[in-house]
Amino acid sequence: MSSPQIYLVGSGDSERSISIRRLGETSTGGIRYGIAIDEGAEFEVDAVRPVDDVLSIVHQGRSWEAGLVELEDGFEVEVVGIRHELDVMDPRRKALRMAEGAGDSAVKTQMPGRIVRILVAEGDEVAEGEPVIVVEAMKMENELKSPVAGTVAKLCVVEGEQVQARSTLIEFA
Repeated sequence: MSSPQIYLVGSGDSERSISIRRLGETSTGGIRYGIAIDEGAEFEVDAVRPVDDVLSIVHQGRSWEAGLVELEDGFEVEVVGIRHELDVMDPRRKALRMAEGAGDSAVKTQMPGRIVRILVAEGDEVAEGEPVIVVEAMKMENELKSPVAGTVAKLCVVEGEQVQARSTLIEFA
């Protein structure tokens, strides 16, 4: 058995945490996976890719085929004639984008979480890309970096604080 891989899967305004763990081979040449959604109970599915753009899935004796088209940040999936465009991202990659997309004067978080450590103080000079704060989101600690070289103007949070998505954490002058 392998350790689980965690992905953030979004569609429209909804985002879910999907944990996928490879359990082994099936007798039919497919792969058995353990899947949990938003840290819920794990369920098992058997999957096989008969051709590149199709995924055949069996769960509790029921079978589905999903057409797959890989996109830049996810997949277009068609199941029973209904198409879904899903954004798929590794949480670590998303955490790196938290600071990068924040703008020139602040570090913001894109996911709700808890402030684990603040690595700078007001008045500190920081270099672009320097670690400034650690946020725990989805049971993972993510070190956020300064998007600019500058001075820490304001710490907007304290260690241990719970923050909402898009919260400003640190402002720079």
